[in-house]
Amino acid sequence: MQSDQNTFEIGRRVLALDVGGSFIKSGLVDATGLTAEFAPVPLETDADAQRIVCAFADVIAAGIHSADGLITAIGFAVPGPFDYARGISLMTHKLAGINGVDLSAALRAALPEIKKIPMRFCHDANAFLAGEMWRGTGQGVRRSIGVTLGTGIGVACWLDGVFVNNTLGSPAPEVSVWQRSYKGGIVEDSVSTRGLVARYRQTHPEYSASDGVKGIADAAKAGNPAALQVFVGLGADLGAVLQPLCEQFRPEKIIFGGQIAKDFALFEQPLKAALSGVSGGPETVCGQLGNRAALLGAAYEEFT
Repeated sequence: MQSDQNTFEIGRRVLALDVGGSFIKSGLVDATGLTAEFAPVPLETDADAQRIVCAFADVIAAGIHSADGLITAIGFAVPGPFDYARGISLMTHKLAGINGVDLSAALRAALPEIKKIPMRFCHDANAFLAGEMWRGTGQGVRRSIGVTLGTGIGVACWLDGVFVNNTLGSPAPEVSVWQRSYKGGIVEDSVSTRGLVARYRQTHPEYSASDGVKGIADAAKAGNPAALQVFVGLGADLGAVLQPLCEQFRPEKIIFGGQIAKDFALFEQPLKAALSGVSGGPETVCGQLGNRAALLGAAYEEFT
């Protein structure tokens, strides 16, 4: 029976989509991992429903063509709010054109060839963590927290193979921290691209927000004291925000991903210092998979 099961799993090919605010990334996943990755396709976040659905359909059609039609499932990593079980977007801050739209039905109407192909939707932070747990730095770990850092902060929690979610499939309120009160605002005001840029511009008002965090990271690596201090502050803020989650869920490992985490070395030490008092002392690491993590995570359930 085990041999038959392995043969069946190896025969599966999942088309995985990672839906961001500006692009749709996609790739093919089988039981061995990511076997093909396609060029990102632009996504107009303020487009109407028809144009957004067409963008999704075009990506799916191209992926199926690349796989010679041999697709057994389609997996989506999508930001919330979203009804992941029913495939219905609840977003109003971006992709508002598909708010309330049943994406499974809309895509099957646009692409009759996928009518019998199962579709699964998962929260993008969960997808990141699932990918790292399956094929990345989380392998063999029973309890973990995943943190994605970019335009915002996403947090997911994995306990013995199960995500701590709400009824819609998003990280539960005790896990999702972005809207929690912090320093006179909310967490995301401090721990995000806009937060780091705002902090740096306190000493460098001429700095262009369009240069994002990368410009600050480059300055820090060149020894700029103000830029270095921005990342020291980031590590301290992350430690303060994550400490209650660590006390509650006792993770063995905290895995960081997203654009800001590419410069994990700049805030690793202050983060560890901020978490040094946590009982059990979780290991803090940067994910191994980069942009591939969410694609793998979007397909993960098909192989478990």
